[in-house]
Amino acid sequence: MPLQNIRASRFGRFAPDGRPLGVLGGMGPLATAHFYRTIASLTAAQADQQHLPVVIWADPRVPDRTEFLLGRGQSPVWMMRKGINALEQAGARAVAIPCNTAHAFLPELQAKTHLKILDMIRATMADVATFHPDANCVGILGTRGTRRARLYESAAAEIGLGVCHVSEHDQSAMVDEAISLVKRGERLDIAVQLIRSAAEALRRDGADVAIAACTEIPLVMNQATQVLPIMDSVVSLATACIREFDFEVADL
Repeated sequence: MPLQNIRASRFGRFAPDGRPLGVLGGMGPLATAHFYRTIASLTAAQADQQHLPVVIWADPRVPDRTEFLLGRGQSPVWMMRKGINALEQAGARAVAIPCNTAHAFLPELQAKTHLKILDMIRATMADVATFHPDANCVGILGTRGTRRARLYESAAAEIGLGVCHVSEHDQSAMVDEAISLVKRGERLDIAVQLIRSAAEALRRDGADVAIAACTEIPLVMNQATQVLPIMDSVVSLATACIREFDFEVADL
């Protein structure tokens, strides 16, 4: 059977159900837009109708996840639940949350919905194991909230890997600042340099591979990939979504 017919028949199996992927976005807006673009880019499709149906709820008013995890802000859970409720009403079959730090609240969110919430953290660590089987230490480039919640430490331990982070100083001066620049839409050229410097620090500390563990980082990591192999958590989640709905991942 020709490839295009295989793809069409896959779409045909999905069409009677018609239930889309729900994306709980807005954390932040640019990262959500990048996530949807990544899904479209990674789907093997030759026509609009062969792409994954998606409903996006993007409310940037969700309280800051890191601020709450650091004990300085309001819980984001109620606003995230509001978004999941909206996706349920829209008929979503499963939910993706393109925000690493938001996964600190995944058990609480999953307990309150019948929809499957895809796990970005474990999807990314599974890709590390697949594409870098000889890695022993994984460097994490993420928010302080992700670091405080030990999200990647837990997922890495499940597959026998260790993780490392940049120093507290470098976290603040490099990673946090780069994320802030992306969120503000300012001086992305500086953010690119900061993430490259953070990758260099991870390499010096023994990291074999790094994870872009904040959805803003893939937007500014092009130079960092010259320093260290970097797994993109956005790509890992997008790929998991495509496979969850039995669509074909493009061979890029």
